[in-house]
Amino acid sequence: MKESEWRPSASREVLVERARLLAKIRAFFAQRDTLEVDTPVLSQAAASEPGLQSFSLTQQPTRRLITSPEYAMKRLLASGSGPIYRLGPAFRADEAGRWHNPEFCMLEWYRPGADYHGLMDEVEALVNAIISNPPKRIDRQSVAEIFRQVVELDPHTASITALKSAVAKRGWAPTST
Repeated sequence: MKESEWRPSASREVLVERARLLAKIRAFFAQRDTLEVDTPVLSQAAASEPGLQSFSLTQQPTRRLITSPEYAMKRLLASGSGPIYRLGPAFRADEAGRWHNPEFCMLEWYRPGADYHGLMDEVEALVNAIISNPPKRIDRQSVAEIFRQVVELDPHTASITALKSAVAKRGWAPTST
């Protein structure tokens, strides 16, 4: 084995910067009385989103690595946890490439009683809290508006045929049929 093969790919500087970023995220939520929770990374159920592929372990009964902490967090919310967040590992099979790793760190949070405008405000505040030179203004558009701009179709009224044609026209490969 070459000496370089056992070394991690992240430099010390990258590790220090990552630690600073995680600390800023935790401080942001602490200031907002949002409880950090740990949720299991193993689950009996597959991903709740049909398009996401989970990793299965071979033990009996079969367990899967979570694609998101959503299910466990919603159980906590239903039991009265109040505002919560989780910052930790998630796993998605069939997602590997330049921008994706099968294992990654995911931030997910819930604020009971907040509407989507309040959550957009919070996302903007989080971005401003964690980056060095925050933008003066963050554009806010609905998914439907972005869809209309990029794909030139209304996602709420377009037929499946039109959607498939738009995907093919752009050379995008659908993840499932």
